[in-house]
Amino acid sequence: MAQKNNDQRLLDRILEDKRSRLAPSQSLEEFFNYFAASIALQDLDLDIDELRDGIVDGSHDCGIDGIWVLVDDRYVSADVERHTTLRAKKIELVILQAKTSTGYQETAFEKLHYHLPILLNMGRDVNELAASTNAKLLERTGRFLHILEALASSFPEVLIRVIYATRAADSPHPNVRAKGNRLARELAKVSSGTKCVIEYLGAAELRELSARGATIVAELVFMDTPMSTSLGEGYVCLSRLDEYYKFITTPNEALRLELFESNVRDYAGRTSVNSAIAETLQSSKRDDFWWFNNGVTIVAEEVRIAGKKIVMKDPQIVNGLQTSHEIYSYFRDSGQHHDRSLLVRIMVPPASGRSRDGIIRATNSQTQLPPGALRATEQIQKDLEESLQRDGYYYERRANYYSNLGFPLDQVVSMSRLAREFTAFVLGEPHSALMCSDSRLLDDNHYYKIFSRDHDLDLYRLVLDIHIRISEFLGSYMEDTPLLGDTTENWRYHLAYISSFTLTRLRKPTHKDLLNINIGHLSDNLLDGMVKVLDKEYRASIRGSRAEGIDRIARSSSFTSKIRQAVIAVRRFNIVR
Repeated sequence: MAQKNNDQRLLDRILEDKRSRLAPSQSLEEFFNYFAASIALQDLDLDIDELRDGIVDGSHDCGIDGIWVLVDDRYVSADVERHTTLRAKKIELVILQAKTSTGYQETAFEKLHYHLPILLNMGRDVNELAASTNAKLLERTGRFLHILEALASSFPEVLIRVIYATRAADSPHPNVRAKGNRLARELAKVSSGTKCVIEYLGAAELRELSARGATIVAELVFMDTPMSTSLGEGYVCLSRLDEYYKFITTPNEALRLELFESNVRDYAGRTSVNSAIAETLQSSKRDDFWWFNNGVTIVAEEVRIAGKKIVMKDPQIVNGLQTSHEIYSYFRDSGQHHDRSLLVRIMVPPASGRSRDGIIRATNSQTQLPPGALRATEQIQKDLEESLQRDGYYYERRANYYSNLGFPLDQVVSMSRLAREFTAFVLGEPHSALMCSDSRLLDDNHYYKIFSRDHDLDLYRLVLDIHIRISEFLGSYMEDTPLLGDTTENWRYHLAYISSFTLTRLRKPTHKDLLNINIGHLSDNLLDGMVKVLDKEYRASIRGSRAEGIDRIARSSSFTSKIRQAVIAVRRFNIVR
């Protein structure tokens, strides 16, 4: 065995540390896919769900470990159509090959060169491909083709990135690069004007990229007398950058996270926007910083002017978190203010009413945010975060908050994940859960069916427990028996739906009935029986409609009705009423 070099040794320490904290139940090979994706795609600002959504590693994966589609830097989720109504400037397809081997292999590109031109051909035969390609990979490549066709009239730039990540100590051999270049030329033929780049990430590169990750009464010194109006209490002022840095840090120069409690999202990492802020801060030009930055917005319970200071009670930075993090990083690295300043708006909304949330929504609507982010400050979201944490789950009502703090991946729950799992188990719509895009969270009709203060908070914990139990079962089940489609994606939500009435033994269980469930009754034998019924119905539906693959069938309401009737008809489940 070749001796490891220092980069490999240090990368292995990083990998093992992150795996033991984030996913201790996963093997190194399994975790490496997520690790490589999170490192390679950090500039795209994807959350945990979006990263996982693109991982297609498994049986019949055609040598592809991950695949993501983006339109104007926004991830394309299951709701593809919402991306086809806009005039796009750029379509990006990211393909990941992640292997724990200590070198680059020619065979990796040989597999991709054989399969990708077929998968990315608009004239492909889906039924024929289904025999040798897992359903998740077929659906994700289908997203790209659909977007490419629907946005053709916009003449967008099309970029395909192929990322090859390994634990290699040395650069790729010329033969590997030659085959990589050959693949790039082939993928450039996907459409006219398509560009394809091959990126090699070895031990040194992965180490370097992983090091780039993100890292109450208060007073703020201002430069000139703040402007204020007679309509409501609010102030606008300029503050020197070094004084703002003091405002957002403790005496030990640690970032005061409590100032960002009401922000709708957490620090996004080294995105293009944040990189631009950092470049402006580091610029040697005499231009003032606030000329190039929208500034920050602070809401507080009470504000008073004391000399050259504004003293605030319970200040919350509701807009400008990314700017604040970049200023913090800049001064932590010995940056100089050069008499430059930041525009600061401070507001004191009425104690009663919804003005505070209204300010948060308005000041954060100027830039694109993850769907659901503007719900983060609602009381039900705060209640869920507190309640679920007592049950061992960390609920991310603000994107990336707990993942930035390094909590185990299985315990971090996003708003969209909880919404989909609730939709399947409680609302009885597994087909909708599969199609439920994050943008649907902004639809009041659907949102309030899920997130209501009338619901018992224990119901949400039950939803998560049920899905984790099913995921664990399917993981072990697939070791011996392949699932139709070769992924669990089209099985988990339907099994959760089935479990709602097999465990209650009622055809239409109420919330109270569900809360009386003993999850210990969800045994391997019961789950095995449910899988067999679901498998039988999938195969019958595919035979009855050869034009439809398992993806389309799983997403149809008629199939949900069909499996409900089939399960109720099984006598040993003993479902009544």
